[in-house]
Amino acid sequence: MDKVIQNLKKINEWIDYNSPPPTNFKTNTEFMKFAVEIMNLCLYLLKTGAASAPDAETARKGYTKPKAIIVGHIVRITKLYEGSIIHICNHQLELAAVFLRPLLEAAIKMEYFINSSSKKKSCRNFILTSYRPEKEILQDLNAKAEERPLIQIEKRMKQKIVSRLKEDGISQTELMDNKTWDVDGKNFRSIMKMLDYDSMYSYGFGNASHYVHGDWYDIDLHHLKQDGQYYTPDMDFDIPDPRLACSLTGICLRTLLIYLKWNKSDPDGVITSLAEKLCKLNAALDAAHENTLGE
Repeated sequence: MDKVIQNLKKINEWIDYNSPPPTNFKTNTEFMKFAVEIMNLCLYLLKTGAASAPDAETARKGYTKPKAIIVGHIVRITKLYEGSIIHICNHQLELAAVFLRPLLEAAIKMEYFINSSSKKKSCRNFILTSYRPEKEILQDLNAKAEERPLIQIEKRMKQKIVSRLKEDGISQTELMDNKTWDVDGKNFRSIMKMLDYDSMYSYGFGNASHYVHGDWYDIDLHHLKQDGQYYTPDMDFDIPDPRLACSLTGICLRTLLIYLKWNKSDPDGVITSLAEKLCKLNAALDAAHENTLGE
């Protein structure tokens, strides 16, 4: 704990020393070096915040399932963010950008569950709708079992699915009868609208889908070179710039602040204060880059 406190003090000193961000950056390399420093500090705050418990009993025993779903989302966000940093540092834009959409999705879902008026109901529905692939696998295995004995790997797959369903209190009948696979019957666009993020859908979630699904926009922009009417393979990675780094960091810091308030695990506001200050610094860096090198 003493080491964590010392590290948080160092983060505070770094933020104060570098706020506002330097104004003499002229290249993407200079901006990115500073952006990565912010990302590393953000990652430490995420890990510290995710590992913090509201009280000694929770630290010892853990969280009940409805709360664990929210905790699981902040952990997922932390891991996705760390993955994006790895590829940003390796100058691999195409790989780093893949993390934006699932990270944003996890952040929005976490906030939705925090604000849900019926957390237990939403929790159970989230668990049920997670089993859509398993429903299709069970249907296929059951059809095969009517025609022939299942082979060993098929038996193991079925046993594993049935065991997980039992652990989550979901019967095979309930799973087979379920026809709605959106959490609480709401698709992601409607969830974002409920949280007043409607305008972010196209700019964030929708735009990030290019990198996830590999549509023509992504293929043409990042994986081919065009010469007139002809194309050749482009095997080189593009180099990320602060637009991606600052977007990822901004999402993470805002989500961390929401999580800490819900979890009541930062009663003295130490992590909260640092996250707020780092969020402002990150936004200032993003604006500075846009004004200097935006295109």
